[in-house]
Amino acid sequence: MVIANVNGKRLRAEEAGSGTIGLCPWTGREVKAKVGEIRQYWAYIGGAPQLPEGYENESEWHYNWKFPVLDNYCEVICGENNEHRADLIGNKDTVIEIQKSPIDIRIARDRTFFYRKFSNKRVIWLVDAHDFWNSRLKVDFDKRDGRNYPITWTNPRRWVVELASLTISNLFLDFNTKSDKLLQMWIHDKTLKGSFITKEDFFKRYLHENSKDEFRENPAKILEIWKNYKA
Repeated sequence: MVIANVNGKRLRAEEAGSGTIGLCPWTGREVKAKVGEIRQYWAYIGGAPQLPEGYENESEWHYNWKFPVLDNYCEVICGENNEHRADLIGNKDTVIEIQKSPIDIRIARDRTFFYRKFSNKRVIWLVDAHDFWNSRLKVDFDKRDGRNYPITWTNPRRWVVELASLTISNLFLDFNTKSDKLLQMWIHDKTLKGSFITKEDFFKRYLHENSKDEFRENPAKILEIWKNYKA
């Protein structure tokens, strides 16, 4: 996780200092700050507890997407009974879920409906697509219709396709961290469609209002975060 409670304050690991003990805002379990040159995060002491199905370990990819956002809008506990922990709360209370590893279709669907009810906004899913981009998923650039392209996907990840089909969510694929673009994907007439959006425009559309000053004043700065990242 990125955020922990330390003496009543929500702090990132690098702010608290390596070795600092804090509390997980979700479970109340003790965590320790791990601050390395590349990764900075909080680790559960004695091993992670049993979290709800579908929640994954924090990676550098997760951290980089959370880095520009103010702490109060990262890893936000949601629901009357603290049912879920939203990765990010963006512009106008939009929930953004950042997913790197496979997740059960039912879990992804249930989480989407939960956050839709919570925020009354479309839920944004940002999915790491590095492992299937180009090898199985193909954008047909020759059949462009305006800004939209047909997409073929051999042996698709069904949970990703499910998210693309929902009318209460928007799905974006991060296919290359060095690229300045994401691919938005949806289903129309039973066909996968896609359109490219710059990461800067994605940031302005969904995260700008709740970002740190340096990124709010210069949204293009988000691209600098990925310069040294290796997928």
